[in-house]
Amino acid sequence: MKIAVLGAGNGAHAIAGDMALRGHEVRIWENPSFAVNLNHIIRNNKSIKLKGQVHGSAKLSVVSTDPKEVICGADIIYCVMPSFGQESAFEFVLPFIEEGQKIVIMPGNFGSISLYMKLKKRGIADKVLIGESDTIPYATRLQVDKSSLVFGIKESMWISAMPGNRTSDLIREIKDVFPIGLNPLPDVISVALANTNMILHCPTMIMNTGRIESGQRFRFYNDGMTGSVCRVMEMMDAERLAVGKAWGYDLISEYEDAISNYNLDRTKHSNLHEIFADHPVYGNHGADSPTSMTFRYLSEDVPFLLLPLSEMAMLANIPVPTVDSVIQLAQVINDTDYRKNGRGFDVLGLKGLSYEEIKKIVSGE
Repeated sequence: MKIAVLGAGNGAHAIAGDMALRGHEVRIWENPSFAVNLNHIIRNNKSIKLKGQVHGSAKLSVVSTDPKEVICGADIIYCVMPSFGQESAFEFVLPFIEEGQKIVIMPGNFGSISLYMKLKKRGIADKVLIGESDTIPYATRLQVDKSSLVFGIKESMWISAMPGNRTSDLIREIKDVFPIGLNPLPDVISVALANTNMILHCPTMIMNTGRIESGQRFRFYNDGMTGSVCRVMEMMDAERLAVGKAWGYDLISEYEDAISNYNLDRTKHSNLHEIFADHPVYGNHGADSPTSMTFRYLSEDVPFLLLPLSEMAMLANIPVPTVDSVIQLAQVINDTDYRKNGRGFDVLGLKGLSYEEIKKIVSGE
């Protein structure tokens, strides 16, 4: 199978390396603005060194900033990058996407809607299978030597096609070459709402602002997610679940998601704080806290997850005071209007539509 990976960050390295070790022909592309991310792969004879739960030296077939070289002829395209890099990447690769290709954005954060609308203008949206997941398959970090350390592999992840009536087709096409299980959800909005990074990252960043800005390094999950932080998470999660219910989605809580992702023992982990305080998958890689409040845990998760959640709440008349408070604090801290610059429904081409109309578009019914 010919697999193209878009992006060259933590997750992209892991999935490109894993797929290559499984015997697939893997090509990796990076935005020319970030070409430096490819230098070590090129110097290492187009190879990625993996350690941990996936280990070995993975040889790639193409390492390039030329989208044509990477996209053309690929069977499956995995877009693995922060949400704020997706729109630029779409513009680069859009002219080279071919009929019959399968594209999965990990995590999507509503990105599949944007790509679908762009491909619709090209007239090939219905001839390409597009989907998104709520996360990436691995807990992984690039090390100082640029090796990819995989310290956790999820049991499964949520996925849907855009539109949702093509999800079974998408799963059938990629399941045999995907590293973990794929659990279908009704549509890509429900998948984006299942991405609980917004619940984990945003309050932890804001409530640890002093530590981060004073230059302290700490284990973001194990040390940063204290009891009080986790109580804010749980309130935000309750608001997320309420919005999902109003839109007709039966979402699972962050607690249930964390338990299932890593097959944790409920008797030892009865709440979020107990999960994040001591489980090694969240802390065995040492101090990993961000060094700036502009880190993607806010600059990505607020405008691309919390903002759409807040807009969905407004359409359904569901109050989300904790979510809105976190958005406001993030805007003040980073002096950025995330409500103006984020991935709102206007950016997705859905401005002025009711939630019933939006659901009809994303479901394909």
